[in-house]
Formats: sequence, C-alpha cells, structure tokens
Amino acid sequence: MNAFSALVAAVTAASILTTGCPLTADDVVRYSICRSGSPITIDGQLDEADWRTATSVGDFQFPWWKAGRREQTTSKLLWDATHLYVSYRCEDAHIRAEHTQRDSPVYQDDCVEVFAAPNPRQPENYFNIEMNVRAAFLDQHHPDGPGKPQPTEWDSTGLRIAATIDGTLNDDSDVDRSWTLEAAIPFANFRHVAAHVPPQPGDVWHLNLNRLGGKTNPQFSQWSPGTANHPQFHAPQDFGRVVYSDRTPHEVAAAGGGYKATPDFLKIPKDITLAECSAVAINSKGQVHLFHRGRHPILCFADSGEFVRTWGDELIGKAHGMRIDAEDNVWVTDIGHHMVFKFSPKGKLLLALGTVDKPGTQTDCFDKPTDIAFGPAGDVFVSDGYGNRRIVKFDSQGRFLKQWGKSGDGPGEFNVPHTIVVDRQTRLLVGDRENNRVQVFDVDGRLLDIWTGFAPFGLAVDSAGQILVADGRAHQILRLDHNGGVVQRFGSKGGAPGQFDLPHMLAADAKGNLFVAEIHGKRLQKLEQVAQPAGRDRS
Repeated sequence: MNAFSALVAAVTAASILTTGCPLTADDVVRYSICRSGSPITIDGQLDEADWRTATSVGDFQFPWWKAGRREQTTSKLLWDATHLYVSYRCEDAHIRAEHTQRDSPVYQDDCVEVFAAPNPRQPENYFNIEMNVRAAFLDQHHPDGPGKPQPTEWDSTGLRIAATIDGTLNDDSDVDRSWTLEAAIPFANFRHVAAHVPPQPGDVWHLNLNRLGGKTNPQFSQWSPGTANHPQFHAPQDFGRVVYSDRTPHEVAAAGGGYKATPDFLKIPKDITLAECSAVAINSKGQVHLFHRGRHPILCFADSGEFVRTWGDELIGKAHGMRIDAEDNVWVTDIGHHMVFKFSPKGKLLLALGTVDKPGTQTDCFDKPTDIAFGPAGDVFVSDGYGNRRIVKFDSQGRFLKQWGKSGDGPGEFNVPHTIVVDRQTRLLVGDRENNRVQVFDVDGRLLDIWTGFAPFGLAVDSAGQILVADGRAHQILRLDHNGGVVQRFGSKGGAPGQFDLPHMLAADAKGNLFVAEIHGKRLQKLEQVAQPAGRDRS
C-alpha cells in the first residue's frame, strides 16, 4: 500500500462526520419586454431562439390559495413592429377545456389571460384577452374601468393563438404534465388608447398575466398578485409594469444581465498558476474556495480576494466538484482517484468515501463521481457520475443508504449526472448534463419533475433560494424559477470579463454575487450584482 492509500485508509477507518401584502407604488412587479430579432411562428412550440433565450416573468403567485397543488406557470413576452407575443407553459396534472367558440366562457376551462392598460396615463382603461387550452378566446375592452358599462362591443382583429398539450385532454383517469399556449396580439387593436403604435422603446404599459379554471384542482394565479380578499382579475390597480426594450434577448444575454465582472479579484500567489478551474464554493465567512486541476488544487481566499491557504496536493488526482456543508467543512469529488473527500475548514482530512483507484458499481466504490449535495437531516448525496450514471445516498456518518438511476434518457435515467444540489423546497436537483435537462427528485429518490432546454454543467442555490445554472455548452449562466423556467440568461463565449469559456460550476455569496469556475478559461470570475434582475423590483 502506498502512502496515499495508507492515509486514505486510516482516515476512512477513524472518521465520524460532525453532524399577500398589498402592492404599493414602490412594490410593483416589473418586466422588460425584448424585441424579437427574427420572426415568431405561432404554433405552440416555443422553439425559436428568441423564445428560448428570453427570460420568464418569474413565478406566478397564488394570492387566494386554500388547498390543492399549486401548478406553476412560466410566461414570457416579446414584441416586434406589429405584434405583442405572449407565451405560457402551464404545469397541469389534469388538462380540461370544453369551450370552442369565441366569447364563450373560456375562463371555466384551463385558461390563461392577458390584461393590459396600454396607456399609463389611463390605468383604468384596459383590455382583457382570455384564452383556453383549445385556443378559444374571449376579448373585452373596459374604457372606464372594471364593472362600468361598455359603450360598444370590442372585438380584437388578427389575433393568432396556438396551444399544445403534453397529456390527454378531458381525461382525468391519467396524469398529464403540462400545456403550452402562444399568442400574437396585433398592436393595431390598441391604436385608439396606446400612446404609440407600435410602442416606442421605453414605453411602459400596465399589464397582468393570469391563469385560472380547470375542473380538477382549479387554479387562480397571477404574475402580479391581487390584493382583494377573493379571486379578482379585473383589478387594474394590481397590474404590474412592462417596459418595451429595443434589445433582443440575445443582446440582453450577452450584456451580462445585471451583473458586473470584477477582474483580478483573486490575489493568487506568484508560485501558483491556475489550471482548469472545476468548482467553487463559499463558506459562512464569505471565504472563496476554488478547486482546480493544477498544483495546490484546493485554494482558499478571503472575501476580499486575499490568499489564505491551500491544500490537497498529496490526495487529489483530478479535481471536479466542491461543496461546503453547514459546518464549513469542505467536500470535493476526485474523478482521478474515484473518491469523495471531506476536509475541515483548515484542510484536515476527515473522511474519505470510495475505494482508492478502484472504480466500481459496489456501494463502497464510485466511478468518477462528479458532485455532492447535503440533505436536511445531514444526509449526503453523490452524483456518480461519468462512469456509473447513478445517485448514491449516505447518512450523516457516511454509511450507505440507497442508490438509484441507470444509463439512459428515460425518466429517472441519466447520461452523466454532472451536478447536484438540494433546493429550498428540499428537492434534489440533478443536472443530467448530456440529456440537456435537470431531473427533480425528493430526497428518497422519487422523481417529481424534469426540466429541459439547457445543459446543466453546474447547479447552485443562492441565499434567496434562486436556482442558478452554469450551461457550459451555451457558455451562459441561467437563473431559474422553481418550476425550471428560465428567468434570466446571460453570457457569451469568450475570454473578456463577463464572457465565459466553458463555465463548469458556480456559487453565490450572501450578497448575491456570483462566482463562476471555467474549464477552458482557466479562471474564476466574480460577478457583482449591480441591479435586480427582471421580476420583483423596488425601483
């Protein structure tokens, strides 16, 4: 037995792990509507690049919820010279719609709505367009506000709607997944009210997005939450604000999305040269820990960037994942030696999981483990990884509890489970990298959901509970809502500050600043949050 193996064996044998308020003028949801850079086809698919890159408005709220499951909605807006575009992806276990005629009571079905007051000087002068899952719609104009007589019947013209269903319509004997609706609303319909048609960049509209209806588990949710004591969507005083931007979703993504890079943040000693930077983690003191594939693989810096200490040369074969637990112990995965190591905050080896240099499928072996996560009871989850395509769960003492997963692209199967984290809802999020998705489990391994549309190289949850993704394939950073919708996306490939060259893992500190470790860029970037992203805003 060599010195390395002897050290690991000794430590392994001896280790024990230590164990609805009313809105005010200063509290209004806001969203910037990007200009579409290419044509949008209304087919309910949302597969255009602008839809994929655009940010969502954020989680819908449930101001009148009493019982049942809150089924979340992901909505986005775009515009061009002729149309306002709106899309909804509605989580729905039982999809139902009976009405097919115009101006029929579509709100009794699974239904989504746009309420808009296109002139901020006339906030009570609003329109509502309500659309069900069968693309039937109801449209109205209320020039004098809710409940007031409508002097003439208003019918929109040129409205285009398409919907798609992931499930079966009007069959509650099975469990559906979701439905998607996409609409194009001609600006010409608002010519007699709006200040400008089409809008000019910088124009503000008062607007709300709603969801309601359904027979089983009916929904009442909104982007900007209502303040009445009962469901009331005709409430222009509760509308959010949207501003028309002249930037495309791609331009917003490339501009950095409200973060400013801080070049040369780390004060790296002259005798250390960064190699491929694999992971980063922040402890309770704000100290930044960097894991890279060169000499002195584990580096610790103060929150100011000053160098503190390094360790790991005698143990680490090839750096991959890093996490810090609630007691500031540092955990890493070593894909060179097929091991998981736990260190004290000052670098003392406390625990080693796995069998040194022996890849395998047994419960005491890994095959290139990629990442670690911590459950609420002190449980430890390992994504194992490049070789085994499984998740392994241990108790707080490092004893094996269970495992799940196998190679494949079906539900609960993996093609490189590359990153793993437990979110604020105690869900286990697994970045299934080569399947371009995140699979969501409870802590006992039951599959809850699947989120698609990006390549999750790294996952993190910040101090506000927001879910962050490093998409190494797109060279971008994403922020997700709790339903997996993309709320924010920024970055582009390159070596300049704020660009990324294969962002691999990421972390956030208590102030909301992001830290991104890059493989090809061989650097760690600190991105300071300089403005709140789209969503709730107090400006």
